[in-house]
Amino acid sequence: MVILYQSQTCPVNPPNASPILTIDEVWEVMMLKCRKPELFVAPMSGSKVLEENPTFMKRSVTFKEGMGPPGGEVIEDLQIRKPWKVDFYNLDSGAFINNTVSQGKDDTDLSLTFYFEWPYPKLEEGSAETQKMEERLWGMAQETVQHTIDYARDLARKGKLGKGLEL
Repeated sequence: MVILYQSQTCPVNPPNASPILTIDEVWEVMMLKCRKPELFVAPMSGSKVLEENPTFMKRSVTFKEGMGPPGGEVIEDLQIRKPWKVDFYNLDSGAFINNTVSQGKDDTDLSLTFYFEWPYPKLEEGSAETQKMEERLWGMAQETVQHTIDYARDLARKGKLGKGLEL
């Protein structure tokens, strides 16, 4: 049994970024990611919100064939802490993911961090297979954080943020 840990941070508004995203806009996209993760995470093919209130969401997520767990579906509990973070608990595998927005020196100095804990019962510590999986997950983590920011900026450019996203 191995638990693989990954964390990736990207600036939301790096130099020359346009348009500049606000915390409210980033949060709106974070909530869209909670409701429709398939728009952000390549292996996911669909989702359904099963229960929701301002601080909690339960959802089912389906995966593309061969990309997720056996059976292709998981149930997740999400703890929501507007406007800073969402914790995702996979009730089937025990995986944990945290998405956090951080603010630096001013309200446009924002960073987005995704932290992952993925349990792999069949992997062995130090094995070549474990090393390959760590590299694969690192790449996925990098892509997912940057894609989330890019998607948010694209929605802002199209004037879709601030209008209650229902895609």
